[in-house]
Amino acid sequence: MKAWLTRSALLALASCLAGPALAEPPAATVRYQPMISTGLAAHEPFEAWFVFNRSLDPAVSGLEIPANATIRFVFPEPFTPEPGLPLEAVMIRWTQGAVPAKFSVTQDSHDPRVIALHFDSAVSAGVPGAPGIKAIHLRAPEINPQAGEYPISVQFIGAGPLSGTTHAVAGITPNPVPNIAAYNQLHAGRDEDWQRVKPGEDVPIPIDFLATLPKQPRASLSLSTSANGALTILADGKPIGSISATGAPVTLTPHPFGPGYARLGIIELHVKAGATAGTAQIVANLDGGTQCIIHLVIE
Repeated sequence: MKAWLTRSALLALASCLAGPALAEPPAATVRYQPMISTGLAAHEPFEAWFVFNRSLDPAVSGLEIPANATIRFVFPEPFTPEPGLPLEAVMIRWTQGAVPAKFSVTQDSHDPRVIALHFDSAVSAGVPGAPGIKAIHLRAPEINPQAGEYPISVQFIGAGPLSGTTHAVAGITPNPVPNIAAYNQLHAGRDEDWQRVKPGEDVPIPIDFLATLPKQPRASLSLSTSANGALTILADGKPIGSISATGAPVTLTPHPFGPGYARLGIIELHVKAGATAGTAQIVANLDGGTQCIIHLVIE
């Protein structure tokens, strides 16, 4: 849990810069949840990630939350509460890494547009490899309004130096969008983002992406090579996106899957580092949809 973005925003999860210890509520952005294409679509139930302004590099510390602190998500009036819809929150350390914290999530009985996340135990800022909270995945019983941009208040209460209110803008799209995100479940949950490798070596964990297509939910996905070492993403043989690399040179090689994984929307590539030290970004785009960036440190 890591962590998927609209192309127009051009703000990858891992592009957030590490900075000094926060002494105010952290800035936050709203991102599509990886496994669905409807979470930020008009007239659909809300489900998204609130991503805080901390690098997703597991070597960089995240947020420290004291016991009994509460984070309140206050949706504006255009969102419509819908009784009976699921209410869940899942916290992460970095891309798809869960934080071991005890918490509860409830809908305010007086204002159903308020979702409260209460911490029963403290969450430390963490150590390298377990760096504390960097994002919260929220599935709320709120129906999205018509397309537009809507500020959601994020209130930190009893959270020490983080206490106060920040705002995260939810960009609601007219329709569900093609969604692509990192997927690490084929490798025992080991994180594929921010791997470190020596020049000229193969990257130890292959890079997997999960694509969710709103109009082709069971399309067979595959990869083909294209110009300049990039890859083309295909759905039932038709191009729908691309994967390319920027920064330090790397070689991308598609890995073919049988129909089982391919029909689930999973694509995989193997990566070999070039001779130059630095950071490479592996950028996956879906046409008309979201973007995902995986980082590789060559040292």
